[in-house]
Amino acid sequence: MTYEHYPPKSAFNKNTSFYSIAHDEYLSNFKNFHTGQKIQSKIFQGGLGGYCLCEECNNFLGTNYVKDYVKIAKIFYSALQQDEPFKCMRLKLKKSDVNLFYFIKQIVAIFICCNDVWFTETYPELLEFVRKKESKFLDPKFRFYLYLNDEGELRNGVFNITNLHGEICEFVFPPFGLVLNINNSNTLEGIAEITSFKNYEDFPDVDLFFNLNKYPTYSPVPLDFRTKEEINSSFLE
Repeated sequence: MTYEHYPPKSAFNKNTSFYSIAHDEYLSNFKNFHTGQKIQSKIFQGGLGGYCLCEECNNFLGTNYVKDYVKIAKIFYSALQQDEPFKCMRLKLKKSDVNLFYFIKQIVAIFICCNDVWFTETYPELLEFVRKKESKFLDPKFRFYLYLNDEGELRNGVFNITNLHGEICEFVFPPFGLVLNINNSNTLEGIAEITSFKNYEDFPDVDLFFNLNKYPTYSPVPLDFRTKEEINSSFLE
């Protein structure tokens, strides 16, 4: 197995230093974490990632999908560098500049890398979608969403079962928050669905516009976008 950076190194993940906290420990010590008390963690250098792919698969992603993911990351990261605070942004992409089909395939690869082997054994369709470069097929039970993020903690993309939204994988690394929702017929409100990117090659050759909300991610709970102040105030109630 080789070390796979997720997101790709050139998407602002080359020299990243980050703390890793066991998920159960983070949940049980959530209040202490946000009130400034130290909890046990490990620091890692050199970018977020893991030993999740063989060399052949690693090279395959780099050759086919990474370039478009990086292009979009840089566009959105630049858009976040605003002097004035904002909660929503309308962005334009030219179809000739990026390939959203390959972008969503790289997103699927990230969720695969974030989870253990059981994930692809349970959902082999995701693995086949990434492996077959020209494949557009994904079961409708898989729905993907995107939002902007430049504030809060990273979210590690691992599989969670929630009481409100069903099965959720949420990966946060600025400028994106990426969400995979499984077996939920209801649309997630407040974040942009990008499932249709799998049919990108069938889109008309026109400029593409996105209305994206920006959310902080201080909570370990999937799709919890409360600010730090809102979270701290809840501890006092």
